[in-house]
Amino acid sequence: MDKKWPDSAVMMTLAGIAYSSDIGNQLKNTDYATQGDWSVVWGPSDDSYGNLAYVAKSASTGKYALAIRGSETSFSWDTLYNWFYNLYVTWQSPWPIIPGAMISYGSHVQASQLTVDSWNGHTLGQFLTSIPKGATLAITGHSLGGNLATVLASWISSIRGPAETLPDPNTEVYTFAAPSAGNTAFANGFTARFPKSYRYWNSLDAVPRGWDNLLGLLTIYDSIGIPTPSWIWDTVVALETALIASEWEYGSYYLQPNGNGNKLTGSALPLTDDYVLEVAYQHGVNVYLGLLNAPLLKQRANLLAAAAFEPGAHLPRPEPIQRKAVQTSATKPIAGLPNPGLTRLAEISALAGYPRARTGF
Repeated sequence: MDKKWPDSAVMMTLAGIAYSSDIGNQLKNTDYATQGDWSVVWGPSDDSYGNLAYVAKSASTGKYALAIRGSETSFSWDTLYNWFYNLYVTWQSPWPIIPGAMISYGSHVQASQLTVDSWNGHTLGQFLTSIPKGATLAITGHSLGGNLATVLASWISSIRGPAETLPDPNTEVYTFAAPSAGNTAFANGFTARFPKSYRYWNSLDAVPRGWDNLLGLLTIYDSIGIPTPSWIWDTVVALETALIASEWEYGSYYLQPNGNGNKLTGSALPLTDDYVLEVAYQHGVNVYLGLLNAPLLKQRANLLAAAAFEPGAHLPRPEPIQRKAVQTSATKPIAGLPNPGLTRLAEISALAGYPRARTGF
């Protein structure tokens, strides 16, 4: 290998390759930061949600890496909006692995589903638990994959050890452009558990503002001269209203792990003042690789392979949320789950008619 690339560049490359239609051959490309040093040892396999995972191993170091790709292989403003509902962000599920932790119901369910994905007769959960406890396991993901990476990291770490009250030096976590998965207890517990965890985010990327800083989307492009369209403004305020109401109901507030994370200073897409185009561009895999000064990927395509499900080590799904429904004119049930019954929605609607950070609510 001619050059030793930083771990951040290697892990972003592994996460980006998860979008490829030919992961094995992409890993052989010596022009990338991975330099042909990594090969697939499990997977790839995708599930009924369209999320995908594979495990690779470094020939030079013996390190394992679990790379996770979310269900969306292209990104738009609609994607971010749909994630709010598809991840059931206004529904929180207890996460007993970290004391006091709550995570979004959708993150819990989708992470659980990944652990029973099967390849070559072994589920992902079975394979991960077979990795020697002394071996280093890195978990990486871009976008929704990064969200799920934090959930799966805390789960597999609780199985591989050490005891839950101690830091885990053998599990590394790298997330890029990830929306938050859980509440303050989850974020703080996660950060304490993983001293080798890193959250990279582009300053002009909308996705990392979810879900603890949605109102930041109202001014995210002011610095590059792109005003926020009125319909985006209205949508963000509506999402924030529902989110605050839910958080008040649970007494549990979303927070990104790793504090301020590793901020990457983005630059504007040339020759446009279109907010929506900027949102899509700033979230791109090659944009992140460029900000990390790493070689760009040459191929990005969908890989939608059939997934089989077999018993074995897995992360149990949460019990379906059962809460009393309280119908109001402003409350709409999320498809597939009962209405959460947000009793303070009218009160919070009055507060959310103008930008205001949630801190202190």
